[in-house]
Amino acid sequence: MTESDSDLEDPRLEDFVAEFLAARSGGSTTYEPREDSFLVLEVLAESRLHGLRVLDVGTGSGILAAYCARKGATVTATDIDINATKALKLTADKLGISIKLVACDLFSKVHGSFDIVVFNPPYLPSSTIDDRTIDGGEQGAEIINRFLDKLDEHLADDGIGLLVVSSQNNPALLAAHHPNLSLRTVSERSLFFEKLHVLELKAEREAQAQP
Repeated sequence: MTESDSDLEDPRLEDFVAEFLAARSGGSTTYEPREDSFLVLEVLAESRLHGLRVLDVGTGSGILAAYCARKGATVTATDIDINATKALKLTADKLGISIKLVACDLFSKVHGSFDIVVFNPPYLPSSTIDDRTIDGGEQGAEIINRFLDKLDEHLADDGIGLLVVSSQNNPALLAAHHPNLSLRTVSERSLFFEKLHVLELKAEREAQAQP
């Protein structure tokens, strides 16, 4: 097998996770990958990403962005915490992958459209957002709804979004509030007090264009 052939071969998910965690050792570990991240990774592992434009919003640990880059995608990763983007830059350098990093709130400094937009948001309900890594505001959906308000603007034709939500966020209500998007569950996992869903999102542009 040539080196170029190896580059086109998808990494085994378990091997990549171990490699990613090893690359982060000794550096900043502000955000650790958790069950929600691994659930999205399993969805991405079933997707062909080579050559696609991927945006990882609120990248956190950076594991989703790094995995997409390792699978051959052109990746942009954002986070409101500049320390998260700095840490991901160090990890990406160790892994030998390229990721465009943008320190910003959601899409505020993002331009252009993408084939896949990924967001693993803070989704726990809270009356006030004291810990932005986990608190999603009212019903845990405050940040999620802000993301959904702008998603269509950054989806390419036939592009999709992948969004993590909790059963506590009332996914059916999210769909009702965003009729310009179609939502369907592509993966789910039950935890102690909730069920996590990975939603696939698509823009309903054809329906809107019809008289």
